[in-house]
This record gives sequence, C-alpha cells and structure tokens, in this order.
Amino acid sequence: MAEPITAASSKTISNSIAGDTLPAQISSATRASHTHLNRLILARLPLALPPSSQSPETYATGLLHIAPIYLSFESLWAEIVELQPLEASQAIDHRVFSALKHLYMPDMLRTRSLRSDLSYLLHKSSEEVDDVLEHMEGLQLHRFLLHFEQTCALKPHVLIAYAWVMYMALFNGGRWIRAQLLTANASSWRLPALDRTSDSTEVDPSLGLAFWHFFGEEDGEDIKNEFKARLSDVEGLLDVEQRQDIVDEALSIFKYLALLVGELDEVVAAKALAIVTNSPSPERSWLLVKYLLPLGMAELIYAFLLWIRTRRWYFSIMTSRQQSPNNIDNRKRR
Repeated sequence: MAEPITAASSKTISNSIAGDTLPAQISSATRASHTHLNRLILARLPLALPPSSQSPETYATGLLHIAPIYLSFESLWAEIVELQPLEASQAIDHRVFSALKHLYMPDMLRTRSLRSDLSYLLHKSSEEVDDVLEHMEGLQLHRFLLHFEQTCALKPHVLIAYAWVMYMALFNGGRWIRAQLLTANASSWRLPALDRTSDSTEVDPSLGLAFWHFFGEEDGEDIKNEFKARLSDVEGLLDVEQRQDIVDEALSIFKYLALLVGELDEVVAAKALAIVTNSPSPERSWLLVKYLLPLGMAELIYAFLLWIRTRRWYFSIMTSRQQSPNNIDNRKRR
C-alpha cells in the first residue's frame, strides 16, 4: 500500500464537505450515458463472435479502435509521474501531481497487453502494430484523441476520469465480455499456440486476450480494490472545481465512446460491403452509399449487410460453393 496522502492547501476539500465520493459523483452523472453505451456494445458484440465471426478479425478491428485511447492516457500518465520534483512543480499543480503519482499502478496498465494481443491477432511484429496504430483512420477516433490531448494539457487532473472509466469497465462488465471471447476462442476461433514448434494440439483460450486479464491469483480484484482505496486517499487533494472537471470528463468519455461504436459500425459495414460486392475500396464504397442515397436508405442497406454477415450467407456469395439443402435449412433455423 502506498503512503497515505494528505491535503496541503486551504483550497482542498474533504469527502465529508464534498458529500458524495468522487466515484459516486461520476456514477450518478454518467448513469444514463453508461447504460446507453452498454446497450450499444451488447447489441454489437455477437457480430464479433461465432457463428457470425469464425475468426477474431472483427474483434481485432474493434480492439484497434480502443487501443489508442488506453495508449494515449497511459503514456501521458507515465510521463507525468516520472517527472522529477522540480520539473513537476513547474509543469503541474503539486496537489494534482501528488494525486496522479499516488494513483499510478503499473499492474493496472493495459498498453503492453494491448500491443501483445494485436501483434498476435494481426500476425504482426510489435513495430508493425505500432505503425498500424499510428496510422489509424476514423474521424471520431481522431476527434476523441484530439479532445483528450487538448483537455489534459489544460486540466491534467482529468486523467483520473480516464483511469476510473476505462479500468472499471474492464473490472466490471469486461469480465462478462471476456467470458464470451474465451468461449469463442475455445470453441471456434481456436487461435494457435504461440510456440509454433510444439506438437500439442491443445488450445489456450486466453491467447490474444491478455487485455482482459490481470496478473495475480485474484485476477485483478486486488488491483481494483487498491485503486479504489488510493482514489479515496487523494480525493481530499482535489478542489470542487477539479472534481467537477473529472465528472464532466467522464461524461465526455462516454459520449466519445458511443460515437466510436457508431464509427465501428461503418467500418464493419464497409467490410461487409466489400465481401458482397468484391469492392477494392470498401470504405469509399460505403461513404458513397451513405451520402449519395436518400436519407434512411443507407441505414437500411447497412442493416441488411449486417444481417447477411450475421447469418453468414455471404460465404455462399463469395465462394459459390455447393451446399446441401440440409445445411441451408439448418442455417435458416439458426
């Protein structure tokens, strides 16, 4: 356990004066946005799982769009806590520096596991993964990252909002998502072992899914509880305005994540369109469909493409394979 933190300014406030704890304030303010985002994710997760996806390709696409967020805020956080005292005093409020340093827990960071997963899922080296992440496209993703950079430059204390929202998501609902992904890997994806020289045919269902796992016998529960305790320690270092900034930023995070889900819809739709039409530039084809057709028609086509993808009928369009009537009937019944 890190050393306790004490307030050092008359501008700071105690939990008793502030009323609700900071996590409670975030939870109350973001409840509707949180519920909305959960519904968006739960409605789309089946598209990345069998029988819709017999490979982790769709899941990897989603991970590519989430990874830059974790990498960005964890990188900035590390830069801050590694500052020498004199540098820190010139760059950041000493109370905020103390709070961020106290909250920093290396075992909680996801950057390494994300890079490892993407390298494995995409069959690329670490350097190639970094290059892919550096050149990620997507208007909403770029807007989110720009907002993050601009906001944290002015208010570095809002990094606390990113830590709370992004890590608690893994510790809570992320457990259920992980279970679905583990089942998919064990049953259908069957990602090969990392040791290519091994003769074993046994599949490790956690391969490529390190992002969802934490070191230790308690599978992250101890890390979550420690983080909550440390946040309770530092709340008294934050004044009312800073706490409100953190709550407001938590709301922004949920807003941008919802927009990012919508952007992923278009990426998946573009790939589905490419499969059906054999288009060499699916993103451009989808933009043409989206912006040239009358209002509402693009959404109908998109829904139809996702339906095709879900039912996996596009494989018959791709390969023109002969399928038995029994197989077709079984697919329709599913």
